[in-house]
Amino acid sequence: MGRRRRRQRMNLPAKLVFARLSTGTKMLLILSAAMLPLGFIALLTSLDMARSASAERKTAAQITTAMYAAKIDAVLDMGLDAVRSPVASNQTPEYICAALGRQARLNPSGRPPTALFDRSGRKVCQSWGPAIISIAPADPNADHVWLDPERRLFHFTSARPDGSLLVEANISIAGISLGDQRNEGLPLTRLSLRQGGSEVTLIDRRQANGADAGNNLLHLSQPLADGRLAIVAEYRLAPARARTILLITLPILMWAAAAFTGWLIVNRLLLLPLGQLKQSIDTWQGTSEPLHLPRMSTPSHEIRDLADSFAAVSARILDHERELEDGLARQTKLTREVHHRVKNNLQVVSSLINLHARGAEGAVAAAYGAIQRRVDALAVVHRNHYAELEENRGVSMRALAGELAASLRASAPQGAAGMPIALNMIDVHVTQDVAVPASFLITEVVELLMHCNPQGSVLISLEATDQPDRATLRIETVGIVGGTLDDYPGITRFDRVVTGIARQFRSALTQDLQAGRFEIQISILP
Repeated sequence: MGRRRRRQRMNLPAKLVFARLSTGTKMLLILSAAMLPLGFIALLTSLDMARSASAERKTAAQITTAMYAAKIDAVLDMGLDAVRSPVASNQTPEYICAALGRQARLNPSGRPPTALFDRSGRKVCQSWGPAIISIAPADPNADHVWLDPERRLFHFTSARPDGSLLVEANISIAGISLGDQRNEGLPLTRLSLRQGGSEVTLIDRRQANGADAGNNLLHLSQPLADGRLAIVAEYRLAPARARTILLITLPILMWAAAAFTGWLIVNRLLLLPLGQLKQSIDTWQGTSEPLHLPRMSTPSHEIRDLADSFAAVSARILDHERELEDGLARQTKLTREVHHRVKNNLQVVSSLINLHARGAEGAVAAAYGAIQRRVDALAVVHRNHYAELEENRGVSMRALAGELAASLRASAPQGAAGMPIALNMIDVHVTQDVAVPASFLITEVVELLMHCNPQGSVLISLEATDQPDRATLRIETVGIVGGTLDDYPGITRFDRVVTGIARQFRSALTQDLQAGRFEIQISILP
């Protein structure tokens, strides 16, 4: 059953589903839908501002990396210039060595330590500083920069095209002054130099707990010395700040707050008082007490005026109901009096007929008996109807048939005295409009069977049909000789009477004169 109801709800159109929602829920959905475009625009604006701020921080990090690269490029240019100048000179190695020594004495920090090697790799001279170990260049026709991670220095080489002179120089990486660049963007965690598989770390500010690992880092790389080396910088991506989170979520919060505020105002100031008023009206339901209204805490004077109008209308309804109750009581009293008098009058008529029948003989006595049976049938219906008047459930067919059977046995013709009349009736009720013709039909048919089959018996049955408001009334006799009913002198009059009675049922009367069976469908109360 639960699955069937869920499927039915799923198959309902959207309009019906929306119509079944409460007014507060409808108001919340309408306000949410109305303010959703504004909230969406504000959310996109906040996201764009957050992306712009993130892009600015990344740009600042790129500028910082470029400044570090510029300082290192200046050192590399100085080292390359130190090895290129001797190679470009056409002087002898001895003259070059003397010049290098003179420059070292005058300005030792102006040029890095430089050494000259001959074709065989023998060191000719060195300007100053720690001993320089020769490294054969990969290409004698080009200048080279070598990164030495073990000694943490740059090694520069340059050779004459004929290979007669090789100039090499060293610059210590530790002596490079990078300074503390002011970074308005992301914090620098690591700065290193790379050449192939070699790497030298210049700055390392990584946290010991590994918080800078994984996806929290921004890696930036920039080539140095025309792509011979590269500087690699790592910046920590700062987690979203509370201000950024608030900036992004503020439009959503404002949208939800506006929708909730509208719903709260409608629900508390409008729907709740109306619900209280409805509950008071449902509790009242036209009782004998006046309508008690709840205390209205709403600032809406229209709802308070509506409550006052309900109170005034309920007072008028209460007065009107009291007048109707008084009138109904008087009408019921009069109706009971009328029924009582009609019952007494029918009893007087039945007694008078009985008195006159005692002094009559022959056909006159039979006529008085027939009249008395019909008056008794009407009296039985009236008495049962009067008994059911208090509950207004209609006339019980079982009780009606029982009293009719007893009356018919008591007033039966002399030849049919003590004729058995059996009942097989379902317990149903009918209206007075059905009870009267039913009692007359039973009286007419039983009287006919008493005359035609006085030694037999009669069965009165009432059976249910496939229709809840219909039942089959059947009257039949046992032991009748075929053709007896057809030969009865009053059969024509009988047929005319029962046909007229059948019209009141608005149903066809089925007659089987050979078997002595009569049946018809009557209306019953559900």
